[in-house]
Amino acid sequence: MNLEINFILPHWLYWSVLIFLPLVVMFFVDRSFRRGGRIDGGEVAEVPAGEEVVVGYRPPGNLLTLAIDRVSGFFGRYVAYWSLIAPFVFAYEVLMRYAFNSPTNWAHESMTLMFGMQYLMAGAFALREGGHVRVDILYQRARPLTKASLDLLTSVFFFIFTVALLVTGWKFFSQSVSDRLFFGASYANEVSFTEWAVQYYPVKFMLFFGALLLLLQGIAQLIRDVQAFRYHRARERQGRGFAQLLVVLGVLLAAWVLFEMVNIAVTDYESLAGSLENSLSRLGIGGLTLLMFGTLMVVLVAGLPLAFVTGGLGVAFLYLVGDQAMLNLMPSRIFPMMTNYQLSAIPLFIFMASVLEKAGIIEELFDVVYKWMGGLKAGLAIATVIASTLLAAMVGVIGAAVVTMGLIALPAMLKRNYDPEIAIGSIMAGGTLGILIPPSILAIIYGVIAQQSVGELYLGSLLPGLLLAFMYGFYCWMRGTLNVSMAPPMPVEDRVDMSEKLRLLRNMLAPIVLVVLVLGIIFTGIATPVEAAGIGTFGALVVAAMHGRLTWPNLHAACMTTLVASAMVMWIIFGASIFVGFYILQGGQTFVQELISGAGLGPYAVLALMMVLLVALGMFLDWVGILLLAVPIFVPLIKGLSFDGVFGLPGVDPADVSLWFGVIYLVNMQMSFLSPPFGYALFYIKGVCPPHITMAQIFRSSFPFLALQALGLLLVILFPALVTWLPNLAYG
Repeated sequence: MNLEINFILPHWLYWSVLIFLPLVVMFFVDRSFRRGGRIDGGEVAEVPAGEEVVVGYRPPGNLLTLAIDRVSGFFGRYVAYWSLIAPFVFAYEVLMRYAFNSPTNWAHESMTLMFGMQYLMAGAFALREGGHVRVDILYQRARPLTKASLDLLTSVFFFIFTVALLVTGWKFFSQSVSDRLFFGASYANEVSFTEWAVQYYPVKFMLFFGALLLLLQGIAQLIRDVQAFRYHRARERQGRGFAQLLVVLGVLLAAWVLFEMVNIAVTDYESLAGSLENSLSRLGIGGLTLLMFGTLMVVLVAGLPLAFVTGGLGVAFLYLVGDQAMLNLMPSRIFPMMTNYQLSAIPLFIFMASVLEKAGIIEELFDVVYKWMGGLKAGLAIATVIASTLLAAMVGVIGAAVVTMGLIALPAMLKRNYDPEIAIGSIMAGGTLGILIPPSILAIIYGVIAQQSVGELYLGSLLPGLLLAFMYGFYCWMRGTLNVSMAPPMPVEDRVDMSEKLRLLRNMLAPIVLVVLVLGIIFTGIATPVEAAGIGTFGALVVAAMHGRLTWPNLHAACMTTLVASAMVMWIIFGASIFVGFYILQGGQTFVQELISGAGLGPYAVLALMMVLLVALGMFLDWVGILLLAVPIFVPLIKGLSFDGVFGLPGVDPADVSLWFGVIYLVNMQMSFLSPPFGYALFYIKGVCPPHITMAQIFRSSFPFLALQALGLLLVILFPALVTWLPNLAYG
């Protein structure tokens, strides 16, 4: 019997769904809120009784900023609801492929393009919500007046990036449509190179439109920054001179940028007198390396979000080292990221985690594990590690895991007189398992950048992740055994019998089956990680419905959370791809290779040097930024080295080196999250700790688990079979 179904989605239907579905969802969401609908779950800690939340000055803005905020909010919400489409499309694709022998191309391509457009249009909304990650090492400690002046100075780099993207994005778009209407010069009505042959110009238009929305939101932010500067200058007596100097520097830098924009507008080959175009063309790669990365660190610590630091500096060096024509590399670097199929898994896995959180699954998960393990010494800390491991298999995002377990597990442990350092340390260490335990978001991005199979990375990281989870749990048990008062077991009166444990376990059957399903279809090769993410999200919607939490307000909250998190990650990728791509184009990769090979270091010494550099970067940079700055340079170096083993232990097969290094990199990133003074997990947990918990206590709590992570890293390096055994078993 031939059950083939040869349905191909019509182009008009695809664009109609993208245009009209968000409006329909908006109607039902707004109606639900008007009728008293509420969002379940929560992402912030409750304020303790008697505590007051200190809120700094908030610039009021004006009618223009209010209008821009509403525009950004509307379009952000509009594209956020697109996430609801993907689970059903990927579930349809897998069903057609296996039940009806009718695989499709349009399902994958349509969702990849949809998410690519979503990333671009979400940038402005993420900026409005403060969702773009900034390195606030020095910025956070500055006076309010100094902060305001730094915001004004660094905003110049933001506008360099957005204006350049706006102009080059329009040119990139215009070349894909009728040249009679839009003055294009290359293509007419460009379509994709697949049998679906969908039009590309609406997708490319989002490069221009997303930059326009971002530029408008940046103008609104600039107005508020000016208001903040004037407010604090009127109230602060100290530091006025330094703050005014920063503003003067910002004005001079802005004037130079405007002059260079005039130069680009009126010249083609000969620059205006005084223009800096092509002024650094004779600078050697060594000097360029110092200048690029030195400038990067200076602007980073000034507090500008990472995406706009790397993007703005990348544009500046494109212009200073090259010329105005090189600026057209911008859209050609961003568009492949927009249309990268593997990156579609990022918003899907984040959406799955958000739906499960709103369904109350995470609270139930901890409760079940706690009731099962609470009778052990340090049972609550062990339960936290186990729950974090299971949560990592659902979430794949570090911040969400640490904050969620901090809200749930920390009060329970402190209430039962746990030593704060064990309680906090187990939460932070368990939360970082999301880097290793599939479906790790970091592994997806690493796979894309390093051209490594994501499925192999997932299999390779599974054993090291479980090994580290066991080490964390064993350490907690040892501390509780050696000193019962530090981590006492659950009181006898609070324990439950086996029948109650089994009843509780039954409540977790659906989410556990969901996790096994998602990971199983990845590991067995039944579906790609992207398809597995789509099926997992579809399953999460089913689980939420089973728990009575599949409501319009919850779907709205999950979509908006997904949008901000995805936009943060993707805009960092966009900015860093320009900066790093230009550096590699100038010979930076070869320069670093020759620098290291000239030092006469052996393969394992080179690897050790890389590990130290990654830990150091982890103290300052976000995990996405580290990956995009380091991996394109490190991976080619590693692939050219032979790792034959040390101390008589087995080495690494050359074909497995990239996979092995990828997992080593993931383990190292765990350390970066816990490394004082600026590891991100330290500040995630501080945000949900009671006021009496100091940063010094949080730092001390991280040290034992950092040592365990270093031991885990050493074991993975010395025993590469921990990484390669499962992938070789599954894939041969």
